[in-house]
Amino acid sequence: MAIDPNMTPVEVLRLALEREKQAVAFYKEAAEHCNHPAAKATFLAMVEEEKDHLRRIEEDLDRYFYQDN
Repeated sequence: MAIDPNMTPVEVLRLALEREKQAVAFYKEAAEHCNHPAAKATFLAMVEEEKDHLRRIEEDLDRYFYQDN
């Protein structure tokens, strides 16, 4: 799914969440199938980066859209 100009900011952030979840799954799978130690470490580091992105997006959704400001 691409970003539609008519999407609300919340819809765009929800889309971003889904893409981050897909990225986590991608890097986890890459690490599982990787025999090269340095590459495996890189993939696992990317999993943590994507998890951090998920956390930040969820926090922003809560802070700016789901709670009274």
